[in-house]
Amino acid sequence: MFSKQNNNRIFANSLTTLAIILSYPAQAYSSDIEEIIVTAQKREQSLQDVGITITAFGEENIKNRRLTSVDQLASAIPNLQALDDAAGQTHFRMRGIGLNEFQSSFDAPVGVNVDEFFFSKPFMTSMGFFDIQRIEALKGPQGTVFGRNTTGGAVNYYSNKPTEEFEAGIRATYSNYKRKEAEGYISGPISGNLLGRLAVRVVDQNDGPYLNLFNNEKIGGRDNTAQFKGQLLWTGEKTTMLLSAHSGTQEGDLTPYDNLFQDIPGGAHAGGSTDVNAVIRDPIGRFIVNQDYNPIRDNIARGVNLRIDHDLGWGTFSSLSSYEYFERDQREDSDNTPVPSVNIDWYSKINQYTQEFRLSGEKDKWNYLFGAYYEKDDLIGVDNIDVGPVRLGDDYTQKTNSYAVFTNHEYAMSDEFSLVLGARYTKEKTELISASYLALGLGQGKEDRVDPATYLPGTVLSDTGRSDSSFNFKVGTNYKPSEDVTIYASYSTGFRSGGFDVGFADQLIEFVPEKVSAFELGIKSLLLDNSLSLNMALFYTEVKNYQENANLPTELTPRRRNIGKLETKGVEVEMQWHPTDQLTFNVSGGYTDAQIAESDFLIGTIPVLGNVPANTPKFSSNMFVSYVQPVNDKYELEFMASWTWIDKRYLEIENQPDHLVGSYNTLDGRIIFSPTDGDWQVSLWAENLTNTKYLRYINDVPGFG
Repeated sequence: MFSKQNNNRIFANSLTTLAIILSYPAQAYSSDIEEIIVTAQKREQSLQDVGITITAFGEENIKNRRLTSVDQLASAIPNLQALDDAAGQTHFRMRGIGLNEFQSSFDAPVGVNVDEFFFSKPFMTSMGFFDIQRIEALKGPQGTVFGRNTTGGAVNYYSNKPTEEFEAGIRATYSNYKRKEAEGYISGPISGNLLGRLAVRVVDQNDGPYLNLFNNEKIGGRDNTAQFKGQLLWTGEKTTMLLSAHSGTQEGDLTPYDNLFQDIPGGAHAGGSTDVNAVIRDPIGRFIVNQDYNPIRDNIARGVNLRIDHDLGWGTFSSLSSYEYFERDQREDSDNTPVPSVNIDWYSKINQYTQEFRLSGEKDKWNYLFGAYYEKDDLIGVDNIDVGPVRLGDDYTQKTNSYAVFTNHEYAMSDEFSLVLGARYTKEKTELISASYLALGLGQGKEDRVDPATYLPGTVLSDTGRSDSSFNFKVGTNYKPSEDVTIYASYSTGFRSGGFDVGFADQLIEFVPEKVSAFELGIKSLLLDNSLSLNMALFYTEVKNYQENANLPTELTPRRRNIGKLETKGVEVEMQWHPTDQLTFNVSGGYTDAQIAESDFLIGTIPVLGNVPANTPKFSSNMFVSYVQPVNDKYELEFMASWTWIDKRYLEIENQPDHLVGSYNTLDGRIIFSPTDGDWQVSLWAENLTNTKYLRYINDVPGFG
């Protein structure tokens, strides 16, 4: 059966979508660039005054451009790529540094924080985000102001907070594939010094773009999601306490792989034929599949966070405590045929505890931050592949304890010049008990594990661990020759700990920590009487012992290894211009030159030296235009368009010809009708108006032949 190459692929077909949305409040317009206040350095600053490369979006931009979608967010930020792969995991790749992995046990180099609380595993963010007030994307190593260290960058989401006045709102959407979304909130005072906010999001979609000939059903779009977020904010004379809780469930489809046997002659077969030459679907389109094991997910998430801030008079002491739980139960038909083979069950369950203490403040010309951080991750993974009469799988328990102390300081040497110094010490310990097995019988994920008594010869049992530690630092300068210009430069180091790759019925692989060195030079400016902002950054990053998954010919699945030294360098430009009160332009572009600069690693006989990391285009760009046209004294129309272009790129580190995919561009549009001073709006929107089809993901598995 495995005489052909298994080149599983995902295609994106973001079909044109129409929707009606009711929401409020309406947006106010001005010819001045709107000032965005960010907290990237754990204190409130204007975006244009922060001496790091950061892209930030406020609430109206998030709603109107649908930036809670990882695809839309990535298209709006230069040198940021995002992928929601076949295994249902959300990965960000920033400046060529990221994760290309379907296994659930690895931390991502581009971290995700929600209200300053860290999510350690990419699958923990797969439910999406809502009721968001601000998004900040920070580039480069983040360790001297954040609890958990990240080497590639961070994407930070900030929720809307309880309000002092009563507010309520609802936002409803209907779009193609019978997709219905509703999001609402209620916020205001409860009693005395206590404020509250409750937000809810519901998604109901029961249709998709793929037709499965096996059962004549539409798949690839079903989504039934329910999420809630509750907050209580108490404010005393010197102390504030914010208690928040969230919960969510998600049932639906994953994107099906392309057919393993697409090059074998034969016809579509709606039954259960075991004739390999007959299981291939007719080549009538990428959106016709024929599979016996629909790719679905059934996920559960919940968490509780408590933040306490106390004013000491000379500084602020902050405590951030968090508990997060996520249960991932998914399956896929990897060969995409009616034959019951290469069907995979994925199951992961994590309990994550974090505690962060911070002391921050300002004295004369000195801004300071001292912090300590602890994180404990308890992860269980059970993954099974049905291959004929036997089962390949892994069953593991991984415990991680991370300890860190960090500090960051900015001292104003003069009115124009300031010096930035930061440092961090991290110690992480990982313990692993695992079985990578060949077995008889079937285990269907969750706690229904394969009985160890049925393990066959070739099973690998492990009880091991490792401990890593690292000291990292940052040194930088900020120079303001005028009130409207900020020039900054920095050199920083980062660290990502080592770990283990359990794999399927193969040897345990251990990889060592990555060590990152990053240089950045940038300028931020406001021009033309504050109607134009122009920001630019140059960067160079070096990653030693770069961790990457590689598909060796002798192995059944990709395995994580250290493959050499990665060098990535480039430039980013962002411009926002309000030539009139009614017209707005946002233009951004990025260039990334990333390659494996030093390596003797071979994938079979193929060297990776000089290769480009997966999903790293050299060029990317986005243009967003908004125009407001008054209808009369009471109403107005706003027209929006967003165009994105992504350069060609490789989707595997081997950089083989069939891993190279072409460039593509997409066009989105929106029309909003609203009162000029009202609290509602109706909009009609469409994504991918050109109906562009583009390849997003490849999992090339030579071990299957």
